[in-house]
Amino acid sequence: MPSRGRSLVPTVAKRRYFIETFGCQMNVNDSEKAAGLLEAEGLERVESAGGADVIFVNTCAVRERAAEKLFHAVGRYKTLKSQNPALKIAVGGCVAQLQGKEIMERAPAVDVLVGTHNLRDLPRLLGESAESGDRRSALDREADAFGIPADVVSHSSRTRAYVTVVEGCNHVCSFCVVPRTRGKEVCRSPESIVHEVRSLLDRGYHEVMLLGQTVNAYRFGNVDFPDLLRQVHDADERLWRLRFTTSHPEHVDEKFARCFGELPRLAPYLHLPVQSGADGILADMRRGYTAGEYLEKLALLRSHRTDLALTADVIVGYPGETDEDFDATCRLVREANYDGLFVFLYSPRPGTTAIRRPDDVPEAEKKRRFKVLNEQQQRQQRLRHQNYLGRVEEVLIEDIADGEAKGRTPHFRLVHFDAPSGPNVAPGARVDVEVTEAFPNSLRGRFVERVRERDPRQ
Repeated sequence: MPSRGRSLVPTVAKRRYFIETFGCQMNVNDSEKAAGLLEAEGLERVESAGGADVIFVNTCAVRERAAEKLFHAVGRYKTLKSQNPALKIAVGGCVAQLQGKEIMERAPAVDVLVGTHNLRDLPRLLGESAESGDRRSALDREADAFGIPADVVSHSSRTRAYVTVVEGCNHVCSFCVVPRTRGKEVCRSPESIVHEVRSLLDRGYHEVMLLGQTVNAYRFGNVDFPDLLRQVHDADERLWRLRFTTSHPEHVDEKFARCFGELPRLAPYLHLPVQSGADGILADMRRGYTAGEYLEKLALLRSHRTDLALTADVIVGYPGETDEDFDATCRLVREANYDGLFVFLYSPRPGTTAIRRPDDVPEAEKKRRFKVLNEQQQRQQRLRHQNYLGRVEEVLIEDIADGEAKGRTPHFRLVHFDAPSGPNVAPGARVDVEVTEAFPNSLRGRFVERVRERDPRQ
């Protein structure tokens, strides 16, 4: 948490920081926490690394070539040290946790390492490094991951605020390194979560997204995730939209599905990764379900909310994936009729069990499968979006630039429209937009002369 008394970061007029973030919403939220900690020490955010006195690189170990992306970034930033000898480079996130020793050996420009549970130590470590000239690190995965006060967080969005409710993961998916970098599941108390949500509503946020590596595995005492959703939903009528990510199919049951039909402020959107449509690959991945069982869960969800928007992750080119396996994945994607799909090429990850398997699908074939599946999904999305032509959608404005606004519907669809001038049409306002054009990944519309509510901060 922020220091008391003397600042841990040496006081220099207009000291500035820059953050580069790789990865998921969890990492975005961690970067928001890092930003708040640095701002509490008197630093100011800048949009370019060239103007910074502190650079924090927040890494992700899930995406392809994760470590190399870090080293390339540090390679760019180390040249800035010759221009600013006081510049400090800090690295955090999953790659820092997983490969801390290698980072220190390969990247001498890195001054500070913070693990996934040690973010609150960032100001202290920077201060110690500045005073001593030595490098500092904190990689204790057993530390309290929830030790940063909510009022310190510097949220990057003006409309949507993230609230971490679960850290770590108890699943053992063969391709995933999260249990090694984030540890076992640790859940916050529902009281602390509700308190944070109310504090965000006090600050003018009306959309909240609950976060966890496996968020719907949440359990604190006798409170499970559906119970938590109801508590947050009922906490305050100022909450317009409640979202959460990422979920695992294992924790989708009748009680969970009922929430979508019974909680009006729970957004009708769910990201539910499937990873493959082939039972043999799913078994090797240790996902804990078959393709048929996954589709049954989708049917259960849609029985409670027929317009539920669904998205998923798929990995192509997993070790041993045959043409027949890939065809099964294509069939599942067609049957699932997703609103969106995130397709990834398999690549070996240090620390996973799958790395022991031969990476036997040629790279060219992985790219072909990636292209085929993406094109299939794009056609599907275009057809789905055609159904929205002429409909009026509620849009929560996220940004306005040069007279063009963009925002999201409750179903998380991105909508662009020409924004009329006026104080009521601003980020944070809920407005009605008539859809006039449909594209695979977004909609375009016409502003309808009615503003539902406006962000009181505007």
